[in-house]
Amino acid sequence: TMTIKIKISKKFKCPPATQDINLNLKNRNKAIKEQNYGPPDPSKPNEKFWAAKMEMWNVDSEEELKDMVCGTCAAFNLKKKMQSCIAEGIGDDADPWATINAGKVGYCQFLKFKCAAKRTCDAWVSGGPIED
Repeated sequence: TMTIKIKISKKFKCPPATQDINLNLKNRNKAIKEQNYGPPDPSKPNEKFWAAKMEMWNVDSEEELKDMVCGTCAAFNLKKKMQSCIAEGIGDDADPWATINAGKVGYCQFLKFKCAAKRTCDAWVSGGPIED
């Protein structure tokens, strides 16, 4: 008998949304509408946004939610290869690494878009981020 071995390629490919701004925006807008991705500006109080999250999670204080952000989510990919994909997708129109570092931008494996570490959504899961 002859044994045939099939090698499955594990070659990493950049997710389409890291390369296509329109696809990324489509996925992000879907995350805003369906998963309450936000807040719009994490540097502001965003009281209405956090009040809705408090109600959803049935907690009494915003402080209980402040660590439940993309930067701590199990689906938030900050691996070097992924951040290189994000930088490549941004291109030379802006300084890609300055942009990535300013917002600590990673890739959401669940919702398939680039997102900032200080935001959150209803799909948040503890145990992250995914790093090298």
